Amino acid sequence: MGTKTPPDKASRLLFGSVRRDVLALLFGRPDERFYLREILRAAGGGSGAVQRELKQLVEAGLVHREAHGRQVYFSANREAVIFPDLQAIVAKTAGVADVLRAGLASLIRRGRIEAAVVFGSVADGKQTMRSDVDILVIGETSLTEVVSALRGAAERLGRDVNPSVYPAREFRSLAAGSAFLKRVLAGPKLFVVGDERVLTRLAR
Repeated sequence: MGTKTPPDKASRLLFGSVRRDVLALLFGRPDERFYLREILRAAGGGSGAVQRELKQLVEAGLVHREAHGRQVYFSANREAVIFPDLQAIVAKTAGVADVLRAGLASLIRRGRIEAAVVFGSVADGKQTMRSDVDILVIGETSLTEVVSALRGAAERLGRDVNPSVYPAREFRSLAAGSAFLKRVLAGPKLFVVGDERVLTRLAR
């Protein structure tokens, strides 16, 4: 039986930290374009390192470079053959889930969250620039606490984050009968906290 690799470890193995953050921004928000300063702020790397990564990604045909006057913009190339695969990899290893996990870190450390999953258009790869991020949170916390914890994540992602929060006992009692929860459990998911095994246990 194979061992599951944690998403953050997988992203470190697949990409260097600067490339991971550049790809997370561009492929996590593929309908938008960004100028260099925005990418530098998101990647948190030095200007030289970020520009080298962008140059390589442009030369590989994965990223578009557009010049408008003195401003240069970069965006994910949707026409790239591997665009869907790369977007899926980034989403699962270095994208939305990492940002949300960082936002929830305080609640996670205090044992207040047992599982959290992204569902909907972001999870199934059909997101657009107007897509909200839908996240199901299960644990001994409140909607108010989760909304507050994720405020910074929403700003960083440039999207609204819509949490649905359930105490573990309530989730268990509703999982079998709620059409909404059955749809979430059966559909594509990106795990922020826990995994499929944990979610299945909580639903029983």
